[in-house]
Amino acid sequence: MTFCQFGPKSLVRVLALTALMLVSLHSAAAPETVWIDVRTADEFAEGHLPVAVNIPHEVIAGQVAEYAPDKDVQVVLYCRSGRRAEIAKESLEQLGYRQVVNAVDLNGATQLYNTQQLQHSGANDD
Repeated sequence: MTFCQFGPKSLVRVLALTALMLVSLHSAAAPETVWIDVRTADEFAEGHLPVAVNIPHEVIAGQVAEYAPDKDVQVVLYCRSGRRAEIAKESLEQLGYRQVVNAVDLNGATQLYNTQQLQHSGANDD
């Protein structure tokens, strides 16, 4: 049976259900925060936040959309001292990202991540 054999109402229902499923999948998969370590690959390999991706600050403008296509999602950046994260933050803001945070270093990113996890677990207790 092909779509042509269905009536117009059936086709509309199928399309509506498909759209609903896609929205649900997107909502379930969309991260609330994207964590980016802007250090070099060698520094990243030495230790990083487990949820972080590595995009060196020099190439972040060209690669960020792969991990954060939504410019309204919160993006948290960190490096060793905060300098490279600040450069990356300015690049992302120029691209139109609205919620970019410089967590400075791995310790700062870890503290922020833990705080967010506590807030989420507290919100789920209600």
